[in-house]
Amino acid sequence: MKFFLICILIGIISIDANTFTTVSHRTKNVFALLIIDVQYCFINGSLALSNSPAQHNGADVIPSINHLIQTVPFDVITYSLDWHPVNHISFIDNLHDRREYLADERHQTSKVFDKVTYTGPKHETEQVLWPTHCVENTKEAQLHDDLIHLPESPSVIYIRKGTDPDIDSYSAFADNNRNHTTPLHKKLQSQNVTHVFVAGLALDYCVGSTAVDAALFNYKTYVIEDACRGVDQQSINARYTQFLDYGIEVVHSNEVMDIMDDINNTCF
Repeated sequence: MKFFLICILIGIISIDANTFTTVSHRTKNVFALLIIDVQYCFINGSLALSNSPAQHNGADVIPSINHLIQTVPFDVITYSLDWHPVNHISFIDNLHDRREYLADERHQTSKVFDKVTYTGPKHETEQVLWPTHCVENTKEAQLHDDLIHLPESPSVIYIRKGTDPDIDSYSAFADNNRNHTTPLHKKLQSQNVTHVFVAGLALDYCVGSTAVDAALFNYKTYVIEDACRGVDQQSINARYTQFLDYGIEVVHSNEVMDIMDDINNTCF
C-alpha cells in the first residue's frame, strides 16, 4: 500500500527558484515530447550547426523526431521556435547600438560566439553573441518542412521564445535570467504532464536549458540524445555533467517506449 501511494504522489513538489511555481497534484502519468527549435536557421541558415565548432548537421535530428511522433503515444507534443525581433540583444550586428550598456568597452571588438555582459537597458545579463538568426516572420525562422507539424490544439503546443529584444531565451520555459516565463509550464500543467522528453537543437544551448528548467519545474526529464545535435563539444560535455546534477536522464529514442511502459507498469 505504501509503495502504491508513493507512485501516486510522484510530482508533488515545492520549487524555490525565482519564477518557478509548484506543480499541482497528479494521479496518472502524462508524457510530453518537447521539440526544440528545429528551424531552418539552425539547419541550413545563418546559424547552421554545420558551421559551428562541433560541425553537426542539424537535419540529422528530423528522422528520429518524426519516428517518435509517429510511433510513440505522447499525450502532449510541444514545438518551440526562436522568434527574435531584428534588434535582438543576441545579434552581434546589434553590438554597436548597445555599446552604452557594455560592462567592458573592450567587448566592442568582440566576435561571434564571444560572451559579453550588458548592464541594460532592462537587465544586467551575460550574452553570447550570435549571427543574426531566426528573425520573426522570416523563412529561416520557420520549422523545417521535413519535420512533422501537427495542428495546434490543447495537446499540441507551439511556443515562440526570445521575443523580447532585451533578453535572450534559450529555454522554452523562461528567459535566460528567469525573470519571465513563457506559457509552456502553464500549458503543460493544464494537460497534467508529469514526464517530458526533450529533443532538438541545440543540445548545449536551447535543449539543455529547456531540460534543466523542466527539472526545476519537477517534471521527470529525459533528453533524447540521438534526437539532438549541438554547437560545441566542450559545452555539450558540460551539459551532460549538468544533467547528472539535475537528475535528468539521457536516453536513446529506441528506449522511449519501454521507459514509458515501465513507468506505467511500476506505478499502476
